[in-house]
Formats: sequence, structure tokens, C-alpha cells
Amino acid sequence: MRKLTTGGSINILLMAFIGVCIVLVVSLVFDFSYYSKANKYKNDANTLIAQAVAIAEAKQATQLDNQFKLESENPFISYTGPSQYGSVYVSYPKDWSAYVDTNGSNPLDAYFNPGVVPSVGVSGSVFALRLQINSNTYSQQLQQYTAQQQSSNLSITPYQLRKVPQVTGVLIQGQIEPNKTGDLVMFPDRTNTLELWTESTNYNSIFLNQILPNVTFQP
Repeated sequence: MRKLTTGGSINILLMAFIGVCIVLVVSLVFDFSYYSKANKYKNDANTLIAQAVAIAEAKQATQLDNQFKLESENPFISYTGPSQYGSVYVSYPKDWSAYVDTNGSNPLDAYFNPGVVPSVGVSGSVFALRLQINSNTYSQQLQQYTAQQQSSNLSITPYQLRKVPQVTGVLIQGQIEPNKTGDLVMFPDRTNTLELWTESTNYNSIFLNQILPNVTFQP
């Protein structure tokens, strides 16, 4: 029988060692390649996320800038009444002041005027805009004006708000109070009556053409 020589044993071990080295090198190359690709993917993903965040922030900043610009250019601000009385919404010039009373004899009394609101309840005070939820029913409140129509310089005509066309009320023009001439609109508001008016002819135009077209409420 032929015996394996020492030189043959060394050659076999050497070849085995070389084979192991080759496997290790291939494995390292594969691991490095995989790590490089994974790291590149992670970096690319982070870059894409950062770009998306930057775009979203820029878009939000633009929207806020546009909103601020619109608000700064809008000459009106708004008031919304209590929901239990129809959430009456009215917009008025931003240089006007407002005083709202919800603890009086009526569910809501609001007073609006350029600059400072005059003293409420004082004889002679005149307001550019009044908003009232009157506790009387619509028919009761309207009857007070129809009774005055014959004896006073007063006209009463049907009227609908542009944004609440399903409700018909009236527009009352002329001497709405003994010493006050203006325009007043009145609408049924559930069990109450919604009234808006101006107490001076100086504000008739803005009342009819700018304030009333934007009034809304939930009847």
C-alpha cells in the first residue's frame, strides 16, 4: 500500500488553508458590499426624508404667509353668537369695537361702533351696528313696527339674506326709533327674533352692501 508522504500532507493542508482564506475573503467582500449598499440606501432614505420635510415646511410656511396676507388685507373681523340661538355670524370693520351682553333681558345684545362703543343704555347713544336676539316671537316683534308704519316715516318690505335664502324676513327703513333713522332687518330665529340694524344713515351703505351680504345663522 502507498503511504502518504509528509509533503503530500502539507500540500493538502495548504490547499485547505487557501480555500478557507478564499471563502473568508469572498465573505468579507460580500459583507462589505452589502454594508455599503445598506448604508447608501439609509443615506439616500435620510436624504429623501429630509427633502420631503423641507418641502412640507416650505409649503406650510407659504400657506401661513398667504393666510396672514389675506387676513391683513381683509378689512373685516367677525363675531359668532351662541349656538343655542342659531350661531349668528356677522362680520364688521376691524377698526370697529364691539360690546356683547348675554345677561340682559334678551338672550343676546351686541353693539358695534367705530373706535369706542358709546355707553349702553344711555339716552342719545347711537351705534353703527346692532345685533339682537329678541325674546319675543317674530310675529310679536314685527307687529310693533307694522303698528308704527302708518304714523311714522317707515317702510317695510320682504327681505332675504344672501347666505340664508330659505328664511324670509323684512327690511324696515326709516324712523326705526323715535330719534333714530336707519335700516333694520328682522328674521324668525327658532322661538326668538333675530334683528340687525344701524341707527344712523351714515352707515346705511356699509350695512346694506357689506355687512348683511355676509350674515349667516341657523334658523
